[in-house]
This record gives sequence, C-alpha cells and structure tokens, in this order.
Amino acid sequence: MADSTLDSELFVLKDYWPGYPSRSGGYLPQGGWTGATHNVVAAAAHIGEKVQVRNDPAVAGVAGLSTFVYLQVGTQDTGTAIAAKTFCVPDSATLWYQVTNDADSCIVHTGSALLAVAISAMTDAYFGWFWCGGVCPESHVSALGGTYATEGNVVAGALVAHKGATDTDAVILGPCGADTEAIIGMALAADAV
Repeated sequence: MADSTLDSELFVLKDYWPGYPSRSGGYLPQGGWTGATHNVVAAAAHIGEKVQVRNDPAVAGVAGLSTFVYLQVGTQDTGTAIAAKTFCVPDSATLWYQVTNDADSCIVHTGSALLAVAISAMTDAYFGWFWCGGVCPESHVSALGGTYATEGNVVAGALVAHKGATDTDAVILGPCGADTEAIIGMALAADAV
C-alpha cells in the first residue's frame, strides 16, 4: 500500500511514447478498449498505435483529451499482478513497447519518461491498450476512475514515477525531486495524505 493517493481527476499525464495519436472521431477498438483487441496473445492492433479520445464529463471524470497506446506486457511483478490503474514502465532495452509494473525491472531507474497505465488485468507477454496521456479517460474505461497510489508528498506541480516506499516493487506517483527525473505529468492538487 502506498503512503497516500491522488484522485484520477487531479492529475494529467504527459505522453512521451513515439508517434502521434490519431483522433478517434468516434473510433473504438472492436468491442471497446477492453474488448477483442485487448489482453490478447497476438497483437490485434498496430504495436505503438496511439488513439486520442475526448473524455466526456457528463459520463465520468473531467473534460479533456486522453491518449491510449497499444503495448505489450513484459514480465509482471511476481507479488502484484497488473490490474486497472497499475502504473507500467519500460521492461526491455530492445523491445521499446514492452512494459512492466515492477519498478526493479524498469530499464531507466533515474526516472523513465515512458509511463503507461493499465486499463484492466493483463497477462505476461500479452498485448493491450494502456492510458498514456491527457486526462483520465474514465468515461471510456470506468475502472480508471478513483484514486492512484502516491508517495504521500505530492503537491500541485510536476509528477514523476517512483518506486514505492511501502511496496518497493510498485511504481507510484511522486513529486519531481531531482533534475535527473523525467516528468510524466502534472498534479493539479496535493495528494490525500
């Protein structure tokens, strides 16, 4: 368990994944974001494909644009399986699109700019959609709404991905503490503490 939490409506992610997202214009993957192209053994969409959607606050969350990216799970943390709202970071130096939820397996330990949030449970080596930029797309994936793990010292401002203090394998949100850390988003308020 992390020291504190930050509500999904109180932070925005910065998308550093390669390429430009296509605007959805109403596009949804077959069966929705968690449907037939998600959590599958063989890629059912283009690896690295990014799609930008508009979050509808009349349904859930705040107004704004959100970006999804199609990635592959590498090896998950042995103690904690990937689930909705799990922060994932690069797992492979040669397969840029492979991610893990194990902070010890992250290939960039000083602060990876590449961060993706799982939208559901995932299986090792399977492909699926991840939230990677913008406001939380909870009008598209309701499981993304709610609170996210933080270090307990987040203030309004730059966010980075850190290794958890309590669960030392977890990737959680923290404030930017050094010029070697990569900013992955912005907090709009302090965490709950």
